[in-house]
Amino acid sequence: MSEPINRLPITHIVQKIGAIEKHTEHYDTDMVLYDDCITIDHESFVIEKVFDVSYRYQEGEIGFFYLHTSQGVRTFYIKTDPSDFIASFRTVERK
Repeated sequence: MSEPINRLPITHIVQKIGAIEKHTEHYDTDMVLYDDCITIDHESFVIEKVFDVSYRYQEGEIGFFYLHTSQGVRTFYIKTDPSDFIASFRTVERK
């Protein structure tokens, strides 16, 4: 795999269903942009199958980052402005 181009700190949300209860786990990780894909932990999205990225963010608040893929829209919580990550994605996307 090539060197990372950019990283975006995100909060990943996983829903777990136990024998008698359902709960949600939150953990911090990075969305990593490479020349050919975006990875989040062990999951990978090929750039050609990422249609768009968008966000709703206001300084000092929790925001939302949307990854629009051929498998649907994935939503992640963000705590920092993703503008730099999006600019890097636009550059990779145009190649």
